[in-house]
Formats: sequence, C-alpha cells, structure tokens
Amino acid sequence: MLAQISNRFDLLLHVTPTNAQAAWQAFEHSKFKDPPGFLYRPRSIDPDLMKRELFSIPLERIEDPTLAHIFSQKREELDRQLTLVADRNSNRFLLGSRQLFGDVDDELLQLAKQMLGMEITNYDSSSDADYMSASEFAECARQEIEYYRQQDAALPAQVELREDVPGIMVSKGNFLVGTDAKVPNARVKATLAHEIGTHVLTHYNGSQQPFRELYAGMAGYESMQEGLAVLAEYLVGGLGQSRLRLLACRVLAVHMITEGADFIETFRSLHRNYEVDPSTAFTITMRVFRGGGYTKDKVYLQGLAQILGYLVRGGDLESLYLGKISYDYLPLIEELQWRQVLIAPRLRPAFLFDKAETATRLEHLRQGATVIDLMKEVL
Repeated sequence: MLAQISNRFDLLLHVTPTNAQAAWQAFEHSKFKDPPGFLYRPRSIDPDLMKRELFSIPLERIEDPTLAHIFSQKREELDRQLTLVADRNSNRFLLGSRQLFGDVDDELLQLAKQMLGMEITNYDSSSDADYMSASEFAECARQEIEYYRQQDAALPAQVELREDVPGIMVSKGNFLVGTDAKVPNARVKATLAHEIGTHVLTHYNGSQQPFRELYAGMAGYESMQEGLAVLAEYLVGGLGQSRLRLLACRVLAVHMITEGADFIETFRSLHRNYEVDPSTAFTITMRVFRGGGYTKDKVYLQGLAQILGYLVRGGDLESLYLGKISYDYLPLIEELQWRQVLIAPRLRPAFLFDKAETATRLEHLRQGATVIDLMKEVL
C-alpha cells in the first residue's frame, strides 16, 4: 500500500522546471541580473487525499518489529514528500526540503570547499563536435537496456525523449532524456552507468523483492543511490576532476540557499568565486532553487564519501543493488537477508563483469582512497 502511493507521484518531476532552456536564455539576455521564472507541470495529485490514504494504512497491525520500523519511517517520508508537492513555489517548500534531506554539515561543507580550492589539471575543452545529441544518446541508452535484458528479459524499462525534461533523469524505472540534452562523448559510458546501471537496475531489482518498498525506495535512500551512481562513474573510468568539482559546487549551492542566499547571489558566487561557466552555474543554481529550494543535490558528494567509507570497512558492493536501500537500514537489510526475506539482485551492473579493470579500481578504494585522492587522479 505504501509502494502504491509512492508510485502515483514523482516528486522530482513535480519540482523540475519545464522551461529550463527558455529561462536560461532570458537570464543570459538580462546579463545575469534578473532572477529567472520557472514553470512547472500541473499538479497531478491531491496531496490531502493521498495523505488520508497514507494514514489509513494499518501499520499498527504489523507484528514484525523490523518491518514495522522500516514501514513507519517510509510513511513519515511520504508524508513529507506530499507536503512538498502541496508547498511547491511557496516559502514553506525550502523548510520541508531541509526536513527531508537535512542540511549540509560542517564536514561535508569543508570537503566541498577543499575540492573547489584544488588545482584542476584536466579541464574539459569539449567542442560541440565532442557532444552526443539527445536522440543519439537515447539510442545508446536503449542499447544499454537491451544489454541488461540479456540478464533478465522481463526488464520493463523504457527510454523516452521528452520536451518537458531538462537534461536526463530516471523516473519510475524509465530513462527520460530531454530533447535539449547533450552529453559529452567522454561522459557517455559514465552517464549510462550512473542512470541505468544504478537507478534503473535498483528499481527493477527492488520490484522483484517480497516487499515493494525496495523499489519505491526506503526512507532516506537517496544518499546511497547517488553515492552508488557516482561510484559507478568511477568504476567505468568516467569520474574526472570536472565532474567532482560539479558535485562540490552543488553542495556549496545547497549550503548557500539554507543560509539565506538568493538565486543571483548563488549564481554569482559559483561563476565569479569558483570560475564555473555561466551555463553550468545557472543549471546548478536552478536545480537547488527549483520548487522553492530543493536541497537534494548535496547527497551526491555526501553519498560518494559514505560509499567509500563502506568499502574501506569491507562492505559487499553487489548486495547494495538488491533495491533502493538506505545507509541507516543496512543492519536491518542484513537481518532480512539472513532471515531469507530478501533475494539476491536479479540484475548486476555491467562494470562488475569487467573484472580486471573494475577489480583494480575497487581494490584502490578498499585500500582507503578518499574523495580528495580521486580529485588528484587524472582520468
């Protein structure tokens, strides 16, 4: 019942602007002085009615303490997500987002600042000829999904070219590609490993589990999801300095909005103080200010740091793909595996079959490589 409610709305789509390209052009035309106006999809649900359904679920009847705890935490998270849908474009939205994702702590902020203070030795000098168009990239994504269908023909994931999506994203196990999106050729493999090899796979693997929360996502699953996804970029050889800097910039932007900065201040700080090009600085700022202040973007760097710590402690990587699980519930996941409630992942990321190259990089991480160490590597 919880999964059914979760599956009827997508918070990310509700808060993603549909006019990102037009907003950027207007912002550029104003010489970066006028805050952009963003448009959103019509709200497709009634949050109040869905909350009524949510709290009519008889969780008190669950006798198993482990499952009772997992499900009650998920109900609380869905309650907060539905509140965000209701509060979109209001002053209350940022407060709700901070409740859902938390703030940037001092350790994460210092890590981001340290990364942004490092000298970059492999600047991306890509020209337009070095980019793949949206339609070309969508075709690569379809081929990637067909590869995974060789592991399990029942994989239902589809690739959609969408005019109302800026960039690329995974929604409900499907891969959405914005018609204006373009991906550097050097980043194609890493992007597919991030989006399909992590998000699509964990969604499908979770749907095969005995209880459906593992495809809807356990409460607080985003940090592990994005940490795994960024790790996949590294393991396929696509996590360069520019990409890591981008993740650090997202952390800084989230910190700035929670400290009271407006859109222009955040954009200017990224552009002037950290020499981020205007288009990229706009995209980072838009992602953080969309909906009224969506603070999820801190979890990419946060999740990467967490997953590196997990590997150093000897954690098993493959078991993390059995669904959309959370760091907070790893001991409970292990208990459910021991009790044979959960099954092994049906699909495994492609890079795990590339034994030699992946094994070398994984061993490097298990030996204690940090995010700063990764910044020093030139891929």
